Amino acid sequence: MFVEIVTTGSELLLGEIINDNSRFLSEELNKLGYFVIYHTTVGDNPQRMEEVLQTAISRADIIITTGGLGPTQGDMTKEIAAKVLHLPMEYHPELEEQIRRWFCHRHRSMSPNNERQAMAAKGAYIFTNEAGTAPGMAIHQNGKLIVHLPGPPREMRWMYEHRLKPYLLENFGSQGCIKSLILKVYDMGESDMEQAVMDLVKGQSNPTLALYAKPGYVELRITARAATEEAAAALLRPMEYQLQQRLHRSVIAYNKETMAEVLGRTLLSARRTVSCAESCTGGLLGSYITDVPGSSAYFLGSAVTYCDTVKHHILGVSTDTLEQFSAVSEQTAGEMARGSRSLYHADIAISTTGIAGPEGGTEEKPVGLVYTGIDGPWGMKVYKDIYVGDRPEVKRRAAIRAMYYAVVYLLENKE
Repeated sequence: MFVEIVTTGSELLLGEIINDNSRFLSEELNKLGYFVIYHTTVGDNPQRMEEVLQTAISRADIIITTGGLGPTQGDMTKEIAAKVLHLPMEYHPELEEQIRRWFCHRHRSMSPNNERQAMAAKGAYIFTNEAGTAPGMAIHQNGKLIVHLPGPPREMRWMYEHRLKPYLLENFGSQGCIKSLILKVYDMGESDMEQAVMDLVKGQSNPTLALYAKPGYVELRITARAATEEAAAALLRPMEYQLQQRLHRSVIAYNKETMAEVLGRTLLSARRTVSCAESCTGGLLGSYITDVPGSSAYFLGSAVTYCDTVKHHILGVSTDTLEQFSAVSEQTAGEMARGSRSLYHADIAISTTGIAGPEGGTEEKPVGLVYTGIDGPWGMKVYKDIYVGDRPEVKRRAAIRAMYYAVVYLLENKE
């Protein structure tokens, strides 16, 4: 069955909030084998919303809206949908009572405008909401299904899992399974990657293979469709094996794995510990590493040595090195890593020093220049990169790349 997801709210179009609802619903519906063919976002404008819903009904079997079910006059999704379907709105006293109980349990008084949330199109199947005040609903008409879900992501996810998903399975059953596997490649550009796998892309049928350029890496997405999840997974494995053979250790991360998670499992597998010495990343590297639960098993600490004096006194970077080569140099990065490893008694250490910008760059050392040092039992390695972006982006990319270099260091010396 073909599905169109319609997210409503001018705040989405203004960029004030991230539209995560479409991504979540697409992922979940694909697991059930439903084809999501369109994502549409429309602001709080009655005429445009009506046009969007009419278009969606003309080209999809199931239309799922999120947002516009609140108590204010700007929340108009269900009213506009009822108009498009030529259905009157009806008041449901039991819904008002449920909403009152929700407020009562939180020791809050219900505003009169919340009574609007007890209105629904005639004949709608009501989805009660235990995560918020806005009920959802489903309307069948002329072979089409229109579903309204709340806009707040927490409420929407709860209602999908506890109301819409069981409803779809009961009324339409599973449509099979669409399963994807994502491989993240960090040391090949998109053009080189395309050359390496173009024959597989051209010869695809089921599974399919697609390439996506991401900041700092290329994503390979393998997607298979089958009757069951197990059958879909079996279709993915041969393609994954071919890619692994061609790309060898270029494939570092899978699916939603972060580089911090990859570093953590690699350290645990190697039974090694890590420490950091940070300048331009300002503690971000250590923060990423400790975002992973259980990181205390391998992470010993990070010294944020932002000024030269601290680099010298805490990490032992020599004043000669700092004077001759400056703080942003291959030599300083190496000595910072060595100093961190000694300070924390770690198996390997990672250092970052660079120019995050927006000022401070020169022709010889531009903004975005970062040196990353890796020191360990198998010697020292220092990498030079120039990152594009504003200050937060340079810091982010430098920290992620530093973890990647540590993973490569461990894999290249795997015992």
